[in-house]
Amino acid sequence: MKTQPGSPVHTAADQAEWQVSAHYPDDLRRTCRWKSLVGSGAKWVGSIPQKDVVMGILELDEGGYYPAHAHPAPELYFVTAGEAEWTVGEETFTARPGVAIYHAPHTPHRMVNTGSETLRAIWFWWAPDGSAEVLSGEVYFTEAAPPSLLLPRTVHFADIATNNHSEDEHGATGRDTRGRGREGSS
Repeated sequence: MKTQPGSPVHTAADQAEWQVSAHYPDDLRRTCRWKSLVGSGAKWVGSIPQKDVVMGILELDEGGYYPAHAHPAPELYFVTAGEAEWTVGEETFTARPGVAIYHAPHTPHRMVNTGSETLRAIWFWWAPDGSAEVLSGEVYFTEAAPPSLLLPRTVHFADIATNNHSEDEHGATGRDTRGRGREGSS
């Protein structure tokens, strides 16, 4: 029997909606977006359901600045296109295609697209030792953003999910659905 994209074993990124956080300022909403493909944050018809992991793809446009932030879930990124100045804790380095990056729980991290094309990366959150509550934790910002990117210091996933907006020029819906525990979504 042939299955369709979005079965419990496979899905197609081109069928997922781009998402952004409704709580992010317009400048960040215009330059940063993601698609949740696997896990509790992937609530679109066609996602792969999982309770202990969340996985997707991220895009950060040329010149985009994703301010330093942290969260209780550990996170991996794998860069597939573009170039960014990436900071994890106190270490800053250039991330290019083929680079894998690990963010330990509660470790501040920032991305600044310094390349001439959109940064594209695969991201992955998981529940260490089956502790899925980390997937419903808070994303909190650890630096002041540039004046055009002022963010709330703490974003609660439940608040993000209840503030859906119409699609932007990238088809993003205004939902932050990467983590677990957000109503209607990550």
